[in-house]
Amino acid sequence: MPRYLLAFESTHAAMAANRALASVQPVVMPTPRSITASCGMSLRFEAEDVDRAWALASSAKESRGLASLYAEEAEGYTLLRKL
Repeated sequence: MPRYLLAFESTHAAMAANRALASVQPVVMPTPRSITASCGMSLRFEAEDVDRAWALASSAKESRGLASLYAEEAEGYTLLRKL
């Protein structure tokens, strides 16, 4: 099952989203080098949580407009949408 990653433009946005996603239990990790536009901090979570995680991240006003959702694939990451 694929995993997903939220990458952020600011550390403040990443921390706010991490608090909002507490029930999803994201893994805080460095943003992969292939994702260049980022503050360097990302949240990774499982596929079954993607819709819930997206809704929760959208509810964190500090992260609106500052996050991008990526699908983790064998060959890298695919941008799915921006918050």
